Amino acid sequence: MKYTTLLTLALSTAFLTACGGGGGGEAPAAAAPVPSTVSFPLQSAFRALVASGYSKPFTISGTCAGTGNVTYAPATTAVTFEGVSGFSAAATYTYNYTNCTPASSASTKTNYFDTNYIPRGYSTGSSYGVYLTPLTIPATVTVGGTGVLGSLTEYTNSTKSTLSGRMDVSYVVEADTATTAIVNVIVKSYNVSGTLTSTEQDRYRITTSGTMTLTSFDLQYANGSTAHLVGTF
Repeated sequence: MKYTTLLTLALSTAFLTACGGGGGGEAPAAAAPVPSTVSFPLQSAFRALVASGYSKPFTISGTCAGTGNVTYAPATTAVTFEGVSGFSAAATYTYNYTNCTPASSASTKTNYFDTNYIPRGYSTGSSYGVYLTPLTIPATVTVGGTGVLGSLTEYTNSTKSTLSGRMDVSYVVEADTATTAIVNVIVKSYNVSGTLTSTEQDRYRITTSGTMTLTSFDLQYANGSTAHLVGTF
């Protein structure tokens, strides 16, 4: 699994062995969005989401079909990551497929944040990612707004002796209702040669009061694969 550390689902490698390739998938149809004219407190909403954690089931459509669940523990454990004091939080993913193999899988990772709950990196048994420069999360956003959040460098392990790729993270604020918006976090993953391997879009609904809720993911593989997966929460 490629692990985005902006609390996005980032399913790419978890589905790689299950999907292999094949047809595409389309996101479920939705009601016509209403462009809001108000501002949304993205930075404080993200901090609240990290601090509280969440657990959500989802359905999978596209190249593979099935169900799954993602659980993010609250970021409350005090740690030091890459020399920076902050917090860590465990994340667990489970998947059950009806038309792909293996029929089920599970994975875990640990996310790391500074004391302001800004992502600093992640670790798993087979991958280690570091934001060499802290992400830039704007205090407020409006519908139509776009920006670059940052870039994460990936290694095979915590020694950082072997580079394995990078992930570039950006966002687009999309229309939803008069009092909510959709923050679409876009993650482009590249291998060590700089070739694009996947593009993932993780959408969060944000309210004017500062609540963020994960609503969907859309994962499109590249570099010779046509696998396309859509998840709905």
